[in-house]
Amino acid sequence: MEIQQARYFAALCETLNFTRAAERCNVTQPSLTRAIRLLEDELGGPLFNRERNRTHLTELGRLVERHVREVVSQAQSARAQARAFLQLRRARLRLGVTRGLPLSPLEAVLRRYAAAHPETELEIRDGPAGELREALREGAFEVVVLPLRPPDVDDLHYHALGEHRLRLVVPADHPLAAREAVPLAELAGLPLLCGAGCGFWEEAERQLAERGLEVRPRAVAGSEAWLHELVAAGMGVGLGAGTGPLPEGLVGRPVEAPAVGRPVSLATKRGRLYSPPVKAFVDLALQRYRPQPAADAA
Repeated sequence: MEIQQARYFAALCETLNFTRAAERCNVTQPSLTRAIRLLEDELGGPLFNRERNRTHLTELGRLVERHVREVVSQAQSARAQARAFLQLRRARLRLGVTRGLPLSPLEAVLRRYAAAHPETELEIRDGPAGELREALREGAFEVVVLPLRPPDVDDLHYHALGEHRLRLVVPADHPLAAREAVPLAELAGLPLLCGAGCGFWEEAERQLAERGLEVRPRAVAGSEAWLHELVAAGMGVGLGAGTGPLPEGLVGRPVEAPAVGRPVSLATKRGRLYSPPVKAFVDLALQRYRPQPAADAA
């Protein structure tokens, strides 16, 4: 059974007149009559008694009428939902973010997206970078945020978004709290605490080792909140990529170190067409992070 046949049948049930049903469906009467006959052949018997001045449903017609009307209703509902999705009125954007990465670089894009498409649902989930890449390839996500620079060869498409910089979190009365920025070398010998997903650790350790210095890792916290609690408890100084506000009594200071910042990229699958919500989000992200041309000299 084709959708058009079901639509013609429903119109004929309501009008009980082939001419008026054809007008309602915006087709010629022969076309509608032919479609009804094909439907009758498929269902195995006449659906209408065609009398001279009167057309009415047969018992078979009455039996299938409810089911055929349901087909028409479901098709209309599917079309309405498809239109709403394409117009970003009933759509969902599923964004995967690598665990441990703060949302601060994306905050402006997220605000603009929410303002431009207020009826679109935004779902943000975190996970390990490797798992997010595989989920992207398998279609569980259409776009993910990864702590990577664009590689030379890959089946994913990367848009560089910038870097998260290293931040030191210390109690307000700690000697390093008085500094505007802390050189990496001054972390040598300190009991360091790292936030979940902290990808700076190995690079910081390598750079210190090149200078003959050692770092004393004490613990890796499962969340930024735990990291802050451990620092407040005097377990050590915190090392992370967070940029948000800190609990009372703690302060954050940027760490001065070359190549310790974590690159961040927006990743999509090469060759895969963007759904409307993903296209809108990627476009906004690229507008936000695309370098602006220098102003012409006067």
